[in-house]
Amino acid sequence: MTRTRAVLAATSLATAAALLVAGCADDPPTSPRAAASSASTKPSPSPSPTAKAVVVAPERPQALDDDGPAGAEAAAVYFLELDDYIMKTGDTAEYEAMSQKSCQFCSNRLDQAKDITENDLTWNGGELTARVTHTYEQDKATGIWPIDVDVTIAPASVTDPSGDEVFANPSAKTKFRVEVARKDSQWRVVGVADQPKP
Repeated sequence: MTRTRAVLAATSLATAAALLVAGCADDPPTSPRAAASSASTKPSPSPSPTAKAVVVAPERPQALDDDGPAGAEAAAVYFLELDDYIMKTGDTAEYEAMSQKSCQFCSNRLDQAKDITENDLTWNGGELTARVTHTYEQDKATGIWPIDVDVTIAPASVTDPSGDEVFANPSAKTKFRVEVARKDSQWRVVGVADQPKP
């Protein structure tokens, strides 16, 4: 997936998952980066200085120290709930530490967070809540726990340095299957995708 396509998914976690599962469709005509670029060609009023809200990372659950199903569930939820934090702050250290290198979903989200920071864009809203609905047995060969998670995402928008909205998404609900495994005493996310249809 190209960096341009990765930026498109920055509008919501559901959009990112849809792009991954659908196999990366052609770029829509507008993206946060493209919109910000075109907006910069027109004169805009200087933004008034405003205090930025303090963004707090989700609290790390104690269950992450468990190497069984409780730890796997906590890892899946915590990882998904970090998404809003990395988009707003650009602080991806914890997210990267939990991302398996082979996880395409993870690398796409990291690219999007970095693009937002590098282009001086601002992520607004998009708060995410995740709830485990089913935990499958651990695959003995790979050590992977597949976990079904229901996700609700608040409306999100991306604004340029002048405060103009360059991209927006309504609230969304989606169902993910998150695959996690324990490696070197730490939970890693191996993959995130839409749950298979029944």
